[in-house]
Amino acid sequence: MKTILQSEFMQDLIANTLVGYLKFCYKTTRWQVEGQAPVEQIWDGHGPVVLMFWHGRLHLGHASWPRPRAQPVCVLASMSKSGDVSMKINTRFGYHSIRGSSAKKSDPTKNKGGAQAFRDLIRWIRGDKDTGGRCVAMTPDGPRGPARVMTEGSLKLSQMSQAPLVLLGQSTRNYLEFNTWDRMRIPLPFTRGAMVWGVLPPVPADIDDDGLETLRLQAEQALTAVTDQADRLLGLTP
Repeated sequence: MKTILQSEFMQDLIANTLVGYLKFCYKTTRWQVEGQAPVEQIWDGHGPVVLMFWHGRLHLGHASWPRPRAQPVCVLASMSKSGDVSMKINTRFGYHSIRGSSAKKSDPTKNKGGAQAFRDLIRWIRGDKDTGGRCVAMTPDGPRGPARVMTEGSLKLSQMSQAPLVLLGQSTRNYLEFNTWDRMRIPLPFTRGAMVWGVLPPVPADIDDDGLETLRLQAEQALTAVTDQADRLLGLTP
């Protein structure tokens, strides 16, 4: 059974089914948007940008970025079989994927392509004279958690590319929630939805370790705040 589920046919079937379902949900959702004006300036500026949302709201993220107006988007996908499906999903939404993930804390010597993936992300986000800057979309508490605890990867990416940090909180009134570490939500169709945006400036190039930790905590709290605000707009308890 595992071999069948990991086959190319099944991966394509899963990706096509999920993408079709999500697009239907996005189209039938009545969205309420808050704090988007500063983000529109970033879209129109065509510079590099780091987009962040919590892993538990991953399946809402594709509804937010206005293609083709805004910067092209790249998403980091793990080297696992689930990463294969993620890459297929991203491709069907018109996003680019870069493969790689950080090593587990229990086995930091195990190479999962994280260093090379980060270099690829830097090249992507900087763009070139023809494309301008690009967007990297990240779930800074993924892929393993803890939930809503931000790692430094997105901040390092901003520091090296001088890209602003765009924070996105999203919610829908009706959803399915899974008993996973991140409380993953899948939206349901014909409901109300909320998007709440926030923007933080690029991480200073000369910031020290203490300053980076302070900024990490501030960004973590800000991302949680916009996510909780999206819930409140729909009458949900964060």
